[in-house]
Amino acid sequence: MNTATLLEKQARDLPDKTAIVHNDESITFKALDELINRLAHYFQRRGIVQGSKVLLFIRPSIELPAATFALFKIGAVPVFIDPGMGRKNLLRAVKEVAPIAMIAPSSVQMLARVFRPSFSSVAIKLDCAKILEASQKEESSFETYDAPEDEMAAILFTSGATGKPKGVVYTHKIFITQTALLQQMYGLTSNDVDCPCFPLFSFFTLAMGLTSFIPPIDPSKPSEIDPSAVVATIQNNNVTFAAGSPAIWMKVADYCIAHDIELPSLKSLVMFGAPVALSMHEKWQKVLPNGTTYTPYGATESLPISNISGNYILEHTSDATCKGAGVCVGPVVPPLEARIYNDDEIIVSGPVVTTEYYNEAEATRASKLSLDGALWHKVGDVGTIDEQGRIWFWGRNSHVVDLEDRKMYPIPCELVFNQLDGIKRTALVGPIIDEKVVPTLVIEMEDGSTRMTDELLGALQDTRNRFEHTLPIELFYLKRSFPVDVRHNIKIDRLALRRWVEDKAI
Repeated sequence: MNTATLLEKQARDLPDKTAIVHNDESITFKALDELINRLAHYFQRRGIVQGSKVLLFIRPSIELPAATFALFKIGAVPVFIDPGMGRKNLLRAVKEVAPIAMIAPSSVQMLARVFRPSFSSVAIKLDCAKILEASQKEESSFETYDAPEDEMAAILFTSGATGKPKGVVYTHKIFITQTALLQQMYGLTSNDVDCPCFPLFSFFTLAMGLTSFIPPIDPSKPSEIDPSAVVATIQNNNVTFAAGSPAIWMKVADYCIAHDIELPSLKSLVMFGAPVALSMHEKWQKVLPNGTTYTPYGATESLPISNISGNYILEHTSDATCKGAGVCVGPVVPPLEARIYNDDEIIVSGPVVTTEYYNEAEATRASKLSLDGALWHKVGDVGTIDEQGRIWFWGRNSHVVDLEDRKMYPIPCELVFNQLDGIKRTALVGPIIDEKVVPTLVIEMEDGSTRMTDELLGALQDTRNRFEHTLPIELFYLKRSFPVDVRHNIKIDRLALRRWVEDKAI
């Protein structure tokens, strides 16, 4: 069993079809498979073998999937660490994994020399800008390693948005199963065309036979992208499928509406990383005459768990969301199973649930359960499952505000306030002031204002008093902008906001 066999099949079935287009370069599936084979030989000759852990720091390009699938073919273990997680976390992650090799640009190679202790295990350093040329003389065929289904295939680090980043161990069986589930969820075929705004997601669509048009953006900074570049990629190539952070699609939606642009070719727009505002789905309804938005629910440790369309949300669940029910993320994707554990914690079991964190035995024990003879993963989120089997998301477990007589869940509270005019988003936090937890709502205005007017305060208080679950909120603060996660630029760092309120209260 090997993930690389999925691309091999596309090379056999669709040899002359374009696989990837990046800038002015393109490559067919047959040529991509041959490139992968040559890279596998080259990596082996440089000392990378079955079981070798290899750090990959490669920007979106033809080189990224080519190098990744070449490592899969060898049986080596690519390691993906988000550079945006911060220097301290990045260096700690590298040291913990102890990779033998690194494929990265020269700038990262220099970083490795500066922080030598963290990179001391790295004996093989390859410049990603030179690997294609260096592999040209290698053979174009390669015998793919047949891995046991439970053998480690890759390590993907969590973003660390709510704690220390951890390396999630993936197997080839998980990758292959994920590909099949995602293809079924979105009804994708080789006739579809992809615009990958989250690089790793394109591995799945390539394995399905989709052509991947890489947009000219920096996916590590999704909130800073040029929306016109994404729109041009979609329009010029009749893109039918696109996926990425809501921070990207928020800017693209606003750009399209401002310029009266529709995207008729786009059938499925997938947004993940954080709850998506109802207004986002409403905006995209104006832009997608032949398609809809989707917000799959999952985590690095278990993806996908559930899926729901924007059209369904606006027709069936938005009213309940506006009244404090939380965000509906849809029914569980078969054959997965989800349950509510200890009253409010979401747990999940099934073939895409990972079994461990790399070298993190304590974290593994804390997040895994054995129930009814099956392995279950604690997603780290709270919520409920209704009579129709739909999951309702209430927030992260670490963001729940615990009072003596009740729990206050962030998402159900925040979404009733987010409907007020002028408010961009809100965050419920529980600062400790005078040795007491004080439920507090922090507000980010659309115009960045930090002036609390009597009119705004009155509207906030009236809204609080309308709902039983928001009544305990005592304080309201305005903040010019919210701290967010580094991967998707959309998850609110509520723990940082809590500390901010505590500092202001001193």
